[in-house]
Amino acid sequence: MAHFIALVLLPSDTIDIPNAVDVILKPYYSELEVEPYKEYRDQDSFTEEIRQLSESPRDTVAKLMSMWGVESLEELAKMNLGWDAEIDGCDEQGEYRITTINPQGKWDSFVFIEQQYSESLSPVQYPLVENLPDIIPYALVTPNGQWLEAGDKIGIQAFIREQLNPEIPIFEEEIAWDTTVREILDQYSDHLAIVLNCHR
Repeated sequence: MAHFIALVLLPSDTIDIPNAVDVILKPYYSELEVEPYKEYRDQDSFTEEIRQLSESPRDTVAKLMSMWGVESLEELAKMNLGWDAEIDGCDEQGEYRITTINPQGKWDSFVFIEQQYSESLSPVQYPLVENLPDIIPYALVTPNGQWLEAGDKIGIQAFIREQLNPEIPIFEEEIAWDTTVREILDQYSDHLAIVLNCHR
């Protein structure tokens, strides 16, 4: 996923919003270097990804393979899981690579969205939670700095539905994520909702 919408919730008395957003998002900056560590490949995730792809409509998988420039389900699964890097070794826990990439990394850049146009073309003003349109973001950051997100599976499903095959049904995981977002927004209804277009 290249771009996604994130909501950052801040106390309503926040004065310097850009600085507050920078501070709360810093731990999730993808370019933030950390001490070298072993990053293991999760074989269960790989097997599950291949299973899901094999059960997906063939034309949808073919379009994804063409878009990513890969020729097999295994390669597509690795792309979806971000496994395009070489391995550095293998131990009792499996294959790994040595990296200094932030394991909490979620974004590498973002821009503020100050307003959005609805279907009626009337602008929706931010940043009050109570003024939010009926949108479900890919990610949500609570005032205490907790990052919550729909996850790649839901993100890919939504992307496929919007871009490739609108007939794909909404899955239970998507409904659960929608419910989670609405509950959090209700909990922080008096807060500011800063809307970001993030890239990763």
